[in-house]
Amino acid sequence: MTLVVQKEVPAIIIITAFLCAICVYAGSKIKKADPYAKPTGIVCAALAFIEWVDGMVASTVRPSYVEKMGPYIGSLVAYLLCANLSGLFGFNTPTMNLSVTLSLAFITWCMIQHAAFKTNGVGGYFKGLFEPIPILFLGNVIGKFSSLISLSMRLFGNILSGSILMSLIYTGCGILSNLILGWTGVDFNIVGVVVAPVFHAYFDVFAGFIQMYIFISLTMALVSNELGDD
Repeated sequence: MTLVVQKEVPAIIIITAFLCAICVYAGSKIKKADPYAKPTGIVCAALAFIEWVDGMVASTVRPSYVEKMGPYIGSLVAYLLCANLSGLFGFNTPTMNLSVTLSLAFITWCMIQHAAFKTNGVGGYFKGLFEPIPILFLGNVIGKFSSLISLSMRLFGNILSGSILMSLIYTGCGILSNLILGWTGVDFNIVGVVVAPVFHAYFDVFAGFIQMYIFISLTMALVSNELGDD
C-alpha cells in the first residue's frame, strides 16, 4: 500500500503554521498591551481586524450569535486569503483541492444545522422535513445538503479554473515568445513576463478576495436564515 501525499499538503501546513504563529504573537502582544494607551503595530491591526469581522457578522446574523460566529468567520477570512493567494508564491493552492473546500463547507454546514436545531428544536427540525406535504421529504433532505455541495464546489471550481486559465496563458505566451525570439536562439518567455502579472492580478488577487468574500457571505447568510429573532 502506497501512501500518496497530495501536492497541496505542504502549502496547507505552511499556511496553518504561519497563521498559528501570527495568532500566538498577536495574542502575547495584546496581553502585554496597556489598555489605556493607543494601540500600535500588530495590536492595532488585530483589533481593527476583529472589529471589522464582528461588524460584518453583526450586520448579517442576530446579535446573540455574533460572539459564536465571529471567530469562525475571522478564521475563514485569514485562511482563505492566504490559501487563495499562495499560488503567487509558487505553492499549489490548497483551495484547488476539493477535500479542503469540502472540509470548510462541512464546518459551515454543521453551523447551519446547529442554528436550525437551536431555533426549531429537535422535533421542529425533523417535522420541517415533511412540510409542506410529506411527499416532499426526500427533496427537503436533499435541500439540507445542497449548501454543503454548492459551497465546496463553488470555491473549488473558481480557484481551479483560474489556475487552469493561467497555465493556458503561460503556454500561449511561451509559444508567442518562441515565435518572436526563435531566430535568436534565446529560450525566454518574454511575453509571459509582460502579460502574466496582469492576469495574476485578476485570477489570483482579485478572484482570491472575491471567492473569500462570497464564501463567508454565504456562510453568514445561510446561518442567519436558520436563526429566529432575538
